[in-house]
Amino acid sequence: MVDLIAAIDTAPQPQKAYLQQLFQHIPVSSRSCRMVEMQADTKFIAANEPCNAVWILIEGHVRAREEQISGDVYVFTEFQAPELFGEMEGLAGISYYKVTLVTATDCKFIVMPMISYLNWIRNDSEALFSRVHAIMNFTLKESKNDRTYLFLDGINRLMLNLTQYYQKHARSKTCVMQIKRQQIADETGFSTKTVNRSIRKLSDNGLVTLDGRKIIISESQYEQLLALIDKKISN
Repeated sequence: MVDLIAAIDTAPQPQKAYLQQLFQHIPVSSRSCRMVEMQADTKFIAANEPCNAVWILIEGHVRAREEQISGDVYVFTEFQAPELFGEMEGLAGISYYKVTLVTATDCKFIVMPMISYLNWIRNDSEALFSRVHAIMNFTLKESKNDRTYLFLDGINRLMLNLTQYYQKHARSKTCVMQIKRQQIADETGFSTKTVNRSIRKLSDNGLVTLDGRKIIISESQYEQLLALIDKKISN
């Protein structure tokens, strides 16, 4: 076990600054934690397992996914550091994790016992307000995305997925997607056949550029995709 404040000090910026501000008033009695490093594609939380810890992502990206009885997997959102997992269940008084979480990249975590997290945040109104603010913003955004998805067919859902990826990963006004078609299928809820057909159609219309298996999105293509999605939703 390590001290939480010492563990936060190992995080890169801006994660370090955010977590130092959030946990600045945590008492010594709640600061015992452990540090965990994981490679990409590692499941670290499974839905319906006991929720006995808060996982604090200090480096890397994580995907939340729904695993159907049929064996189908649907990835419904991606998180990047800093992020806290398990706290929503803890604050809601739910004793088990609600979603399955898998590392999308190599990741580093601080793992804090749930009892320590709750003992701290019950007595730190500033930290509680900060986290409720973050949780509500995330919840409202996800609700809006869910409503939007109801109106979109295969190619339009793919377009929305591409714009969201661009927003997170674009560098110098260009986004190069080097992810597997199966991952895109998991995130959109469609088959790889549908994804491949839709990508080819977008490429034929000049909305994305293909370079082998890479999907390249320029700033102008991103703006065109956004405009088409807005038009589809408004209609």
